[in-house]
Amino acid sequence: MVPKLILTDLDGTLLTHDKRLTPRSRAALERAAAGGSQVVVATGRLLAGVPQPLLELPFLRYFVLMNGAKVYDRREDKVLYRAEIPLELAWPIFDLGEELGASVDCFQGDRALMEGKYYDRMEYYIPDPASRALARLTRTRVEDLRREVAAGGETVQKIQYYFPDLALRPTAVERLGRDFPQVVTSVSMPGNLEINDSRATKGHALEALCRRLGLDLSEAAAFGDGTNDLTMIRKAGMGVAMANAAPETLAAADRVAPSNQEEGVAQVLEEWF
Repeated sequence: MVPKLILTDLDGTLLTHDKRLTPRSRAALERAAAGGSQVVVATGRLLAGVPQPLLELPFLRYFVLMNGAKVYDRREDKVLYRAEIPLELAWPIFDLGEELGASVDCFQGDRALMEGKYYDRMEYYIPDPASRALARLTRTRVEDLRREVAAGGETVQKIQYYFPDLALRPTAVERLGRDFPQVVTSVSMPGNLEINDSRATKGHALEALCRRLGLDLSEAAAFGDGTNDLTMIRKAGMGVAMANAAPETLAAADRVAPSNQEEGVAQVLEEWF
């Protein structure tokens, strides 16, 4: 199989644990693009959070952002797909995170906002050093998250919790699933929980891109490791889970690649191109 469309997650998939794009991985992406495939970054991050070495690649035109809350065409500066959480739903989700002792941040208007009471205590809320470094790089500190969000519009793109007590994450997943059927939850980082509108998944984004490009889902390949990658791995003609992937993601995949630390995406692409 030589796919015409290739979606790759970043954290735990294309990037190493310390968030680097290796020369081998970059070269593999370049060969795939030169071979006629459309290469797409599919991430839970904002565009501003995509590492600069990837943004410098001229063939990267389409980006799936915030787990599918936004599909963006960089060349035309155009949003191709959007699915966001209305504020009346966001407020009780904020409340639940606070009740469970998690930090609460959210993405709105292509900004990642975190209240000072959480930002200033990241070592407590985000013990994993790499996750904490990414949060410091991408989050904007605000004094009052609710006031900032209320002034920012009528929707948010994504809500995120970090749990200092990870034993409470299953409780959050259960309560969100029971009380808020309009959203979906996923995990992409140690200690986090991501909350999106139910239409904001990487699978929905893959479908939107296939419609845009006139491709069938069978002509797509998707690489991922987290539960936020499950939908695109299931929908793609070739779903590839990394060896370090979550059990659910491994179970859904058509094949398993070596881990992100072993440049597994590059190893598979080198078989195809």
